Amino acid sequence: ITVEPERNSARKRIRQDGLPRRAIDVVGTLRVVLFSPEDLELVLGSPSVRRRYLDISLSQIDQAYLRSLSQYVRLLEQRNSLLKQIAAKPSRDRRAIEEQLAYWDEQLVIHGSYVLVARLRYVHRLAGALNGHFRSLAVSDLPLSLEYQSTVPLPDPLRERVVLDSLPDAQARINQRFQSALHGIRDDELRRGMTLIGPHRDDLVYTLAGEELAAFGSRGMQRLAVVATKLAEIDAFCGATGELPVLLLDDVLSELDQEHQDRLLQSLSGVPAQRFVTATDRRLLEHPALAELPMSELRDGQVCLLVEP
Repeated sequence: ITVEPERNSARKRIRQDGLPRRAIDVVGTLRVVLFSPEDLELVLGSPSVRRRYLDISLSQIDQAYLRSLSQYVRLLEQRNSLLKQIAAKPSRDRRAIEEQLAYWDEQLVIHGSYVLVARLRYVHRLAGALNGHFRSLAVSDLPLSLEYQSTVPLPDPLRERVVLDSLPDAQARINQRFQSALHGIRDDELRRGMTLIGPHRDDLVYTLAGEELAAFGSRGMQRLAVVATKLAEIDAFCGATGELPVLLLDDVLSELDQEHQDRLLQSLSGVPAQRFVTATDRRLLEHPALAELPMSELRDGQVCLLVEP
């Protein structure tokens, strides 16, 4: 795969095996799990950070998700534009308004339901592996959990059915709920001129021993929760595709103390995947768990091999 800037344009030209491709068609060709210092934002950042994390992860293993998400974003913009126009002229005929919104509601629900089902299933898979990784890293019996918070009301029994049902059945259940919820908040949306519920407003919440991790967890526990999430992501990728992703650890070791560096690297040493580890301090890369990896250094824009495995 090659990516080149187009002349006199902000766009990029993508080729795969010499043939031109769209960006959406090459996503997932190389699956990557990235560990970086900025990952702490998964716990402390805004909901949009966590939604973006889910979108990037899911798009690598589910092309249908990426396409539905792309359609959902486009439809959301058009529906919001219509709602703003209606809000600017509140005296318009209600029947005409409903007729205008009917098409956009239907299409938004179709694609939004797929996005929501895929996210619920993926978070269920992450959550199943998360606590075990966290306990290994933190040497703690405190239970860590991860929950998807949907703006479309979803009782627990329905969430369970979505995970267990076939994809068409799960999507049909969510479709019905989403459509009903949109009708229930119609007046609020018309008054405010925007779509108030849907995957674009959802969130992920971490809790440790029943308390919200962002508000009550120590910085160390928050960081370990994020590392555990990335380890669970590796499991999820393998479970979904049968293949291991490439692991990128971008200066993440400097954010951990010696004990937790050891635990992370020991956890990853058992994963037979291609690994790239970067650090600004060479000593961090001289850990026994990295001894089988070649070491290079960036000098004056050139990559120089320092140590061969």
